[in-house]
Amino acid sequence: MNRTYKTVWNSATRTYVAASEMTKSRGAKGASACTTLMAAGGGLLSALAFSLPAGAAECESPAQYCSSAAEALAAQTGDGVTPPANDAATPAELTAAINNASVFASNPIVAPATQPAVAASSLAAMPAPLASAPVTDYIAVSPNVVGGTSTSTTSSLNAMAIGPAAAASGINALTVGAGSGAAKDGTTAVGSGAFAVSANATVIGAYSSVAANADNSVSIGYSSRSSKVNATSIGSFASAAANGAVAIGYKTFIPSSGADSVVLGSYSSATATGSVALGTGAVADRVNVVSVGNLAQGRQIAYVAAGTLPTDAANVGQLSGVTGALGGGAVIDPANGAVVAPVYTIGGATYNDVGAALAAVASGNALESADSLRYDTANHDVATLGNPGMPVKLTNVADAALNADSSDAVTGAQLYGTNQAVAQNTADITNISNGSAGLLRQNPTSRDLTVAKDTDGKHVDFTGTAGPRELLGVAAGTTASSAINLGQLSPAVASLGGGATVSASGSVTGPTYRVQAGTQTTVGGALSSLDTGLTSLETRINSGTIGLVTHNPSTRDILVGAAMFGTRVDFAGASGTRVLDGVAAGAVNDASSEAVNGAQLQANTASTAAALGGGARVAADGTVTRPVYDVGGKTYGDVGSALAAVVSGSTEAGADAVRYDSAEHASVTLGGTAPVQVTNVRAATLDAGSLDAVNGAQLYETNEAVARNTDGITNLGQRVTDNTTNITHLDARTTTIEGNVSHIANQITNGELGLLRQDQESRDLTVAKDTDGARVDFGGTAGSRELIGIAAGTTDTSAINLGQFKPMVTALGGGAQINADGSVTGPTY
Repeated sequence: MNRTYKTVWNSATRTYVAASEMTKSRGAKGASACTTLMAAGGGLLSALAFSLPAGAAECESPAQYCSSAAEALAAQTGDGVTPPANDAATPAELTAAINNASVFASNPIVAPATQPAVAASSLAAMPAPLASAPVTDYIAVSPNVVGGTSTSTTSSLNAMAIGPAAAASGINALTVGAGSGAAKDGTTAVGSGAFAVSANATVIGAYSSVAANADNSVSIGYSSRSSKVNATSIGSFASAAANGAVAIGYKTFIPSSGADSVVLGSYSSATATGSVALGTGAVADRVNVVSVGNLAQGRQIAYVAAGTLPTDAANVGQLSGVTGALGGGAVIDPANGAVVAPVYTIGGATYNDVGAALAAVASGNALESADSLRYDTANHDVATLGNPGMPVKLTNVADAALNADSSDAVTGAQLYGTNQAVAQNTADITNISNGSAGLLRQNPTSRDLTVAKDTDGKHVDFTGTAGPRELLGVAAGTTASSAINLGQLSPAVASLGGGATVSASGSVTGPTYRVQAGTQTTVGGALSSLDTGLTSLETRINSGTIGLVTHNPSTRDILVGAAMFGTRVDFAGASGTRVLDGVAAGAVNDASSEAVNGAQLQANTASTAAALGGGARVAADGTVTRPVYDVGGKTYGDVGSALAAVVSGSTEAGADAVRYDSAEHASVTLGGTAPVQVTNVRAATLDAGSLDAVNGAQLYETNEAVARNTDGITNLGQRVTDNTTNITHLDARTTTIEGNVSHIANQITNGELGLLRQDQESRDLTVAKDTDGARVDFGGTAGSRELIGIAAGTTDTSAINLGQFKPMVTALGGGAQINADGSVTGPTY
């Protein structure tokens, strides 16, 4: 593994020197000068050994103290050294200072740590285990700069400028890179040509910028730009020109009309206030809309949950329910999502909508008939069946809806059932000793149980003389006010991991997570620890020090998998293959392993088309169109057919005919003793297997291409121009669980009253044990009731109490808690 070093002040040599990361130091009572300097320089010159004016900071050997800022200032004044009035240095001065201590001997802004004597002295003062720490140059300044060699700052507090022609002029302003500038308080500009001219702006990337009057804005990526307040642009050529706009991706765009809009994906844009564009090429051009495509190319939104509120999106499953209710064969076409209209047949005619079908029914009913049934009055409030004295029997009547608002006709079976229930109730009522037994009822239609639904009261108490009781036979809760059973709680507790369990007594033991070499007892704490680790990892990946793609700070080259095995690099993604852009022209020779770019391939294809002749050309997709050859009055689309036609025509006997020299057809001699010129030769097919004759134009094009390639070979090189790793930030959320105990499904006897009983021997209570029904409703006139006296559940169908639920909520961390009214406040991570 690589060793990690830190820098400490050596008072003997008055320089910072490298020391092991394990070296212990003791801080000063106040804010130490060396701590301040190391914090400021750590992010820019992490491994630099540099010198300060005498007394500026006194971080001595590991066994000594680091002097405070006040002590350092006093020591400096005592040495008679005046602090530098200007913190700017030209590249030439900086380079000389690093490698030659005598340049600024009178007023050292930067002093070297590379001279043998200094290194020897520094190492000699350290303990033996640290003597091997290397000392070398950590800054190289190019003598070849554009735009001048001066870097400057104003007198603004803590302003810093690094790089040729860089300028910082605001309080706490920082600029790094040739020609970069940070012109307002709190601004940061990093990258060649990067500019930040609004307060608290952050700019990272060559030629990226935050414009004036764009306070608090962020611009990250080559040529990215943010020009309004609180705007964010991330990605090469990304532009956010509206207040509060967020543009993420290559060439994303938000104009001034897109305030508070968000775009995510290359070439996507949002031109209206509060709009959101998601995906490559997406366009959001209406106020407060979310777009996932454009006019030319839309996208499906998959895995959409069914909407439950008027403003929720509906999915195809919900729409299918509507088409099913329509009947008549109405369905959703699975190929394109269109609704296939229903077909209703009424009176021999077909109709494709409900309105037309109902109109046809109404029209048919208007026909007079001797057997028709009519209302007795124009108000349609009375209808008499049959004739006077001759009652009519109605058969095949559907069961009526039995509720307080129902006006349906009941059937004999329904009335019979009611009579039977009344008879049974009469028998049951005689056995009820008091009115408390009548509070538990069962709906004869739904078979659901209700507890005191017509009375008030907020609690249902199951406590007995022996204390709380365990509630058994509880089905899994499905609504916010349903009781949840232990079968629902156990998977949730198990999903917490970290040893979280439900004991045999029903109590919940919280989790213990070992994360980042520490111990956390809540999900929130564990996630926070992981987030800290991920942030550190992201910093190292972004700096190019680790990962498959790394950056060599000396050569400035990008390395892909340099330390890994493998013979292929696959750039394909979830959407298929990708275009590799910014590829320099590769060397074209027998020994070359460099990639060629589109321009090289285009030139080769063009030369091939020219060599073919016959009108052959390079099509828009890069292919070569077929040539057209005219031989003997006929046209041919390939060289082989054209040559066959030529051969066929040449068989005609004549004094001027050209013939093979022998029966083997191995050679043909043209003319007599003098050479013969062959003209009007069609362009030959140029490939590895071609035996076609080439014409002068093809050879000329080839010669031209060779000349161009010869010139280009001298300047060829390979370079990877853009390889960006995106880190997906972990944003995990734990599902909140809230439950108020409201359902009971214990065993009880048959009937509407007297369903709650107690066994005289076991003293256990049963609720409707001999009846059907899937629900027990404890709601009353004042709403839901709280169930109290519930013992801890011990089986999958047992109700759990608040004592079991509370440890799980606490284990979530993130501020999750159970409120005084029993509701659960979810965590925030």
